[in-house]
Amino acid sequence: MLKKSVKIILTVFCLLFVSVSAVSVDAAETTQSAQTTVKKGLVKEKGKYYFYEVKEDGTSARIKNKWKNVKDAKTKKTYRYYFGKDGAAYAGSKDMFGRKKLAVKKIGGKQYGFDTNARMIKGVAASYLDSGEKLYAFNSKTGVYDVPKTKKIRKAYGYEKKAAPLKKLLGKPKKIKKGTGCYGNGKEYLLYYDNFVLSTGETAKGVEVIFGVM
Repeated sequence: MLKKSVKIILTVFCLLFVSVSAVSVDAAETTQSAQTTVKKGLVKEKGKYYFYEVKEDGTSARIKNKWKNVKDAKTKKTYRYYFGKDGAAYAGSKDMFGRKKLAVKKIGGKQYGFDTNARMIKGVAASYLDSGEKLYAFNSKTGVYDVPKTKKIRKAYGYEKKAAPLKKLLGKPKKIKKGTGCYGNGKEYLLYYDNFVLSTGETAKGVEVIFGVM
């Protein structure tokens, strides 16, 4: 009789232990599923940039048809983006050779340029098109496409054209790197601007001419 009572007690104890264990596992799974990662800020998904804003209920959603200033965590600089009707930021592209093509978009009746990182462009920038290299000028403060200045710059730009008129329009470069080559008297230069690099060289008579942009 005693042995039978012990067996009954052990059986009940085992059943209680299994029940408690099962409840603990279920509770852990519920907690883990509740800790779903909420996207926020600038996010790159499948090659495109989106911006997620967190709502009052704790969930987040992509912003659409809206400008947004975003501070880069590495450079500490603030860049401006525009997110279209599908939530994707307007951005330039690259061809199979890695050459960059700007995206020029009309927003609110005005045109703006965007680079391959979806950042709004200020100042002069270069773009590779099927017809060749093209230079664009955007307002240095607002980023609005400057048509008159673009026309002047494009008129001054061209292979083996004198570099002086173009350099005057572009202003002082951030830095100049000197080199040597086989053209003319052998003196060549790389002029670094905010959005591109201008390549020039001197003729046999010492006149600086344009080679191209990078």
